[in-house]
Amino acid sequence: MAALDFGMAKARGLIAPSQSYEENVISKAGGRNIFKSEDWWNKQLDVGIKEGSFKDKTTERVAPGVFSGRGTFDSIVRRKGYESATPVYEERYIRRGRGSGPQYLPIDTPNVDTKRYMVQKNIIGYDATKTKDVTKNVLNQISKQSKLQTERIKSEGAKERASKKRLTRGTGGLLAKAPIPGTEGMATGLPVLGEGGLGIGSTMLGQRQKL
Repeated sequence: MAALDFGMAKARGLIAPSQSYEENVISKAGGRNIFKSEDWWNKQLDVGIKEGSFKDKTTERVAPGVFSGRGTFDSIVRRKGYESATPVYEERYIRRGRGSGPQYLPIDTPNVDTKRYMVQKNIIGYDATKTKDVTKNVLNQISKQSKLQTERIKSEGAKERASKKRLTRGTGGLLAKAPIPGTEGMATGLPVLGEGGLGIGSTMLGQRQKL
């Protein structure tokens, strides 16, 4: 059985299409360039299902008001179906009190008088993270890849058989046309050149040879 590294196994369709699974199986193999048997790569699929390896973690930006309501912030985050949420801030300068000049200035404004302005941080959203079990999707993709692989193998096998058949027919035709040793002159009724001497034994141009 062939030994394959991670890249070769993935090219053959032996790796489940899941980032978390890929990271997990590479760790178990001992690295991307470590060679394992084809059977070992196949068995990792069953192990991955049992260990719940097929999960995709996604992060999306949500509006500030999404996590408003009663309860603690963490409880609201979980209630909304997320595991965590990190606030995203926008900074700007705000005037400390009354006076001349704009109330707000961009944070990259040069030479700001810090006696008149201070930095204000506003939450403009949250980067919320959730993990989704994608085992069913992964198995569907594996099944699809397996069918495509089977069809490809069948197609290649059919092409190979057709090629051999054409080669056999071609060889048969050549053999049929090739003269059989010892029969080269039979079609003309003449003796084979080099056999029977030079024709002096019994006839010479249709006449009996007299010695």
